[in-house]
Amino acid sequence: MNKLLKTLMATAIGLTMSATASMAADMKMLTAWGANHSGTANMAYGYIKLVKEMTGGKVSIKPSGPEVVPGGKQLQPVSAGVFDLIYTHGLYHTGTTGIGAAIDAVDGDIEKRRASGVWDWVDKHYQETQNLKVLSIPTATTGFRFFLKNAMDADKKLNGMKIRALPSYNTIVGSLGGTAVVIPFGELYSATEKGVIDGLVWPSVGAVGFKFHEVAPYLAEPAFGTVSYLIMMNLDKWNALDADTQKAMLEAGHKLEQDTIGIFNNLLVEENAAMVKAGAKTTSIGYSLAEANKLFADRAMEVAIEKSGSTGEAFRDFVASKGM
Repeated sequence: MNKLLKTLMATAIGLTMSATASMAADMKMLTAWGANHSGTANMAYGYIKLVKEMTGGKVSIKPSGPEVVPGGKQLQPVSAGVFDLIYTHGLYHTGTTGIGAAIDAVDGDIEKRRASGVWDWVDKHYQETQNLKVLSIPTATTGFRFFLKNAMDADKKLNGMKIRALPSYNTIVGSLGGTAVVIPFGELYSATEKGVIDGLVWPSVGAVGFKFHEVAPYLAEPAFGTVSYLIMMNLDKWNALDADTQKAMLEAGHKLEQDTIGIFNNLLVEENAAMVKAGAKTTSIGYSLAEANKLFADRAMEVAIEKSGSTGEAFRDFVASKGM
């Protein structure tokens, strides 16, 4: 009996180790946008490449985009373990938590975010509330900008215009006299082309892949805020990984954050040039960079409080206490 029991236990342990190894070797990632999005190409795919390198090929990650699960509905299947990882932005799940969206209001200095404890605060929040482990918060300090069908009129501003805007930047839209409306991502090009909306707010880098400049050729300055994306993993699957794999995946996430700033600064120059060459022009929203950044940051923190109540207030206060 003892021999049989030992055999069964050894078999069970072997199966468990095999399952864990299999999971570590072949993971599935959901991305909120497809390969034509600069963020997906450089952040999501960049992370996949770094993980493969840092684990010596032990971990491979297969990405799937919004054609598999719409970007705004991806958090739950990763929290539940149907998929292993997610590459997204906090504005895509404000119905679940507002903290991710508020990261855009935090100082974009990657190392300060980590040294101050802000990075760990966000990680703990997602672990405790969403069953997700934060692996990286790659951030584009190139910010958001308006893409408009017509040049901004210094007197009329956006009076009477409908602008596609998510919660974090609807205050800026409203302050300029426009009406913020929500249009599904997949309908943005056609809605702008048909005049359903008069423009949109979108990250400064990444729009060229969706050709928004063809239907909204006026690139408004200044761009404002930071765009902080999230790469996260199902917490149960994370906990099942061995320590070396966890270490490598976190190091890959840190390296991605460090690389992203320079990559996106260069992409901004390249994409602006490509859009101007295709006929795009620049215009102004009438705010200084400092004014636009304050309007944006204040609103981003308000979103955190509206969506997450006292937790949002705690995040705002913690960030402020760290001078971030």
